[in-house]
Amino acid sequence: MSTQNHVPSETMERAGRPAPAQDSHVIAAPAGTPYHRLARTEQYRWWQPLVATLVAGAGWWLSLFPLGFVLGGAAALAGVELGGPQDLLFADPLWNDATLLLMLALMLPMVLLAARQVQRRPAGSLSSVTGRVRWRWLLVCLGVAVAAAVLLIFLAATLTLLFGAGVDGAASNAWVGWPTFLASAVVFVLLVPFQAAAEEYVFRGWIPQVFGCYLRTPWVGGVVGALLFALAHGLGTPWGFADLVLFGLVLSFLVIRTGGLEAAVAYHVGTNLVLMVLAATTAGGVADHRTAADGSWELLVAGAVALALYAWVVLHLSRRLHIARTAPAPVAVPASAVSCSPAC
Repeated sequence: MSTQNHVPSETMERAGRPAPAQDSHVIAAPAGTPYHRLARTEQYRWWQPLVATLVAGAGWWLSLFPLGFVLGGAAALAGVELGGPQDLLFADPLWNDATLLLMLALMLPMVLLAARQVQRRPAGSLSSVTGRVRWRWLLVCLGVAVAAAVLLIFLAATLTLLFGAGVDGAASNAWVGWPTFLASAVVFVLLVPFQAAAEEYVFRGWIPQVFGCYLRTPWVGGVVGALLFALAHGLGTPWGFADLVLFGLVLSFLVIRTGGLEAAVAYHVGTNLVLMVLAATTAGGVADHRTAADGSWELLVAGAVALALYAWVVLHLSRRLHIARTAPAPVAVPASAVSCSPAC
């Protein structure tokens, strides 16, 4: 019997290395490693981040084809017609929203698979310095994020009423009715968390960790991720672009200071979900093709205030709850807990 995987802890300690913990979430990084450097493991090779990025991108692109076939078949069964040139895929705006959310959500499994299969590191090292999603911390941040989203809406509405050019016509702001609203709300509640998480795993996780393989500073990857995040939403107004860049920079700062993506994912999910559910209450809300890139200066100011308060509260809570900012030390396995063949 091979003894390669049954080295007792005493042997490893004599060799100057702690025994590996029997926990699949323990990351293969030295204690004290910051989040953006987690991809630079003992298995790291200079080409891996680049190849893994290409694999993740190609995998996502290829996954869109079966998604299109599935959605097309489902739409045919539901009697939903294909849309025109101005539509993403379908004539029904809710089906278009669901399609876009699913397309973006597919980025999440692609980067996780690329980290595991190409970089040969735990996929959980994309989530946090502990090698997993810290769910209790995520829920705490989500509660703060929902409150921040409500504040954002209140401030934006107040500034628009005071300084804006007014609101749209009565038809577009009419109540859609409970059946239409509930259908939209269910779709958004089910899909927005995956879409928002996927974007954070790419722009606040994957990109900074790629740069972290080559650079010790986290700020280059954070700035590049924020700029690419803004560009991915399209070129709308200067206010909208600035809002998206600020969004990305503040969330990148929180990732660095809290050692994981939970705070960033929570804010992205909270704001997207609240804003989209609110938009679903009006007849023109779901059909509105504008994105955050088309935002006004009022939305920029409101978003800056909400983001600043959210970051302040989250940082205070992270210190109070002792949220790890860097990788913890691996736990040594007692000798009695290690199985060993007689040949040991």
